[in-house]
Parts: sequence; C-alpha cells; structure tokens
Amino acid sequence: MTNTLSTQETLVSSQHQYTGSVISVKKDTVINPQGETVFRDVVTHPGGVCVLPILPDGRILLIEQYRYATGQILLEAPAGKLDVAGEAPFEAIQRELWEETGYNATHWEPWGFIYTAPGFCNERIYLYKAWGLVESSEPRPVIEDEAIEAKPYTWQALKELMLANKLEDAKTLALLARHQLTL
Repeated sequence: MTNTLSTQETLVSSQHQYTGSVISVKKDTVINPQGETVFRDVVTHPGGVCVLPILPDGRILLIEQYRYATGQILLEAPAGKLDVAGEAPFEAIQRELWEETGYNATHWEPWGFIYTAPGFCNERIYLYKAWGLVESSEPRPVIEDEAIEAKPYTWQALKELMLANKLEDAKTLALLARHQLTL
C-alpha cells in the first residue's frame, strides 16, 4: 500500500503565546500541502518517562496520585517529566521509580515512546519495563507538591479495572497493552 499523504507543512511564522512551569504554547502560521494558509496551536512539553514495574511475585506496582487537572485520584504507572538538565530518559526513569515507589530495578527494557496528544502537543513519553525490583535502603525524598501511594496489583485485577473503565491514564494503558503482548 502506497501512502500518498504529504508530511510537509511550511512554517511562515510562529508567535509565542504563553510559558508556564511545565508547558509553553505558540501559534504557528503554516502553508499546508494544498497551498492553504492555516494555523496550528502547539503546546511544547519537555517530555517524560514512564515505567511498568513488576515485583518478584509477578504483581505490577502502580501508584495512586491526585491529579489536579482531572480533579481525581488516578491509578498510574510511575512516571515523571524530563526536566532535569542533562538527564537522559533512562536515568530519569530510574530516579522516578525510586522517588515514587521506593524501589530500584535490576533489569530494564526500553519499550519505545508514545506521543500523548499529537494533534496539538509534542510531548513524548519514553516507556520502560522494569523487573527484579528491590526495595531501596535509602528513604524516598519528600516531594512537597505530590501525594503518592504505591500499590501492587495482580494482572487479573488490572484487567478487571480496565474492563470496568477504572484505569483512565493513557500512558499506563499503553504500558499495560504492551505488557499483554508479552504474556
């Protein structure tokens, strides 16, 4: 099958709209492949990392965390932003796993990345699987603006949560879908 879509849009101008603590927003004027002038609102984000941590007994360690934007406590895989200067995604996810769960992993497998909302945002989240989890002897750091509780789940319990639409975090669902392919 031949793809006839064009991937090129030509940037005419870019106007900065907003910069916050996590994102920035710009409005771009572009010429699309049909020669029309169109506008693109673009949210730029530093990107992130997310891990599916598997305990020695096979249970999956997820976290409960209040998310202000949703007004809910969500069940999620441990994750974080790529916001430490010079820190590679693999280093970031090792740090995030320890900070959010108190565990370190002896085995890691990179699972590529996903775009969270490619229609308007460039956020790329790098996905990992971690196993051989060992509780760290170092105390977890206190993160002032986060309340996180780590909880283990069996695969059956997670399937039931998914079927009942009780798992709503897209990056976690992507990791669980990938994990299902390895079973």
